[in-house]
Amino acid sequence: MNRSTLIIACLSSLLALAGAAACTDDDSTAAAAGPEAGAGADNDDAALPGDGGGSSDGGDDSCEAARRTALLPVSEVSTAEVSVLSEDGTTKTLFVDATAGGPAGAATQPRVYVDLATGSRVDLSDVAAASSTAWDLAIERSYIFTNGGEGGPGQGGARFVSKAQDDVTAADATGLVTEKFFDEDCNQIPDRSGRGFKTSFDDWYDYDMETNKLTPFDGTYVVRGGTGKLYTVRIVTYYANPDGGVGEVSGRFVLRVAPLE
Repeated sequence: MNRSTLIIACLSSLLALAGAAACTDDDSTAAAAGPEAGAGADNDDAALPGDGGGSSDGGDDSCEAARRTALLPVSEVSTAEVSVLSEDGTTKTLFVDATAGGPAGAATQPRVYVDLATGSRVDLSDVAAASSTAWDLAIERSYIFTNGGEGGPGQGGARFVSKAQDDVTAADATGLVTEKFFDEDCNQIPDRSGRGFKTSFDDWYDYDMETNKLTPFDGTYVVRGGTGKLYTVRIVTYYANPDGGVGEVSGRFVLRVAPLE
């Protein structure tokens, strides 16, 4: 099934089932900030990427309210596990627990912020992350975005290339997508499920409607981190155990990360 057919099928299922989780994996929402929008933002005055004391496009307060409804900034810091499973030269294989309390509680949980250089969690709340360049990826459930544009104050961006990770070169780092969650009128740009906001990692997975599982597409993301450094990121699985083995719980990633010189 190609991507266009998949998206049409998912949207049709969503309409037919009146919002049932037809386009999600077995126990996650396809985009935690989308389906559960407005169900747990605990800081109405929190700064958000692009705020700048007002909306990034000069909009009024209603635009900022829309941003908070979509992004749901949480003032707590995630304690989820992020660990280096193995190293091979400069390449690190990471385990990232982005379960975020499961689908029912994801909207009330902070995102996990990852430093790709060290393969570690950056201890920032969503509120603090909005003004920090110390992180490279924000992850919550199946949702991933970079530290740039409307995702954060950094230089971040990403692009998927249909290449094996070891075959990616610096020439593939052109045309990286900077995060843009809203249009000029502050309307949310929908993700592939139609229920969340689109990110540079919107198409990282293939969805199997029979098993309700997400499988990473075969390829590699070129990622520019918060400080401008380039990396390659391969998503190995979404169902990992903390030791890196295949598990049943969704929202647990294994990522293979390497610097791109």
